[in-house]
Amino acid sequence: MARRKGEAARARAERAGEPLGSISQPHGPGVPGTAACLRCGDTELTRIRMALADGRQVVFVSCPACEQRNWFPLDGRGVPLDRDDVVGGPA
Repeated sequence: MARRKGEAARARAERAGEPLGSISQPHGPGVPGTAACLRCGDTELTRIRMALADGRQVVFVSCPACEQRNWFPLDGRGVPLDRDDVVGGPA
């Protein structure tokens, strides 16, 4: 007997091992400074690991509540990088 479309979609969703929105789900140890927004304190943040043009590994953190954005070095002490350091401002 053939399944209906809704049943097939539900079955696929139940088998999915990766939660939706996994790009912002934490994996591995947390990076200091990225647990809560520095401006408003919200903890529902988007976190994306990336490499800057100079090769430094960072976590980009964006707060949907207040639109604060910061970049934290993976090997840092919880202090965000200056925007000019990240995007290549005046030297």
